[in-house]
Amino acid sequence: MPTLLARLEAAQKLDGAADALRRLARKTWGRPGLADLLHRRLIGHPVHPAVVHLPIGAWMSTAVLDALPGTEHAATTLLAVGTAGAVPAAATGLSEYVTLTRPQRRVALAHFTANGVAMGFFAASIAARLRGDHARGRVLSYTGLGVAGISAYLGGHIAYAMHGPAAAADGQSGTVDYPSMS
Repeated sequence: MPTLLARLEAAQKLDGAADALRRLARKTWGRPGLADLLHRRLIGHPVHPAVVHLPIGAWMSTAVLDALPGTEHAATTLLAVGTAGAVPAAATGLSEYVTLTRPQRRVALAHFTANGVAMGFFAASIAARLRGDHARGRVLSYTGLGVAGISAYLGGHIAYAMHGPAAAADGQSGTVDYPSMS
């Protein structure tokens, strides 16, 4: 996996799409004021690592309930909660995206894309469950969870191996220079 990640970090072919996403992030979630709220100023460190726990926890709990008989309604509810919770997770992630270096943005583009694919599976799972097709809903949800796991690995690589925003905020050798709150 490290070789694949090194190739992803160096994949200049991704720069056009990564730059387009950065422009979009700057125009939406990266605006002054909103970026401060979503990124770190209120609590002193990036918010994204904290808010991703809601969707991931709900999706993992959905997987557990899907393995148990008679829990279809609870599983569907948790899946919907996790999917709704992914919206603030995406917003906080995009607010951080504007601060990333070019190699970090390449990996983050893959992270963002994988999250979008996972969300597609989760949305399709919700739709199947609401139609009463819980077997298909389970398959779609487990697939989405697998893709979300790959995405989480990529996000962890940005944060830890590449010293992304969370590491920089902790004073590690990250590349982001955060202005003081005063």
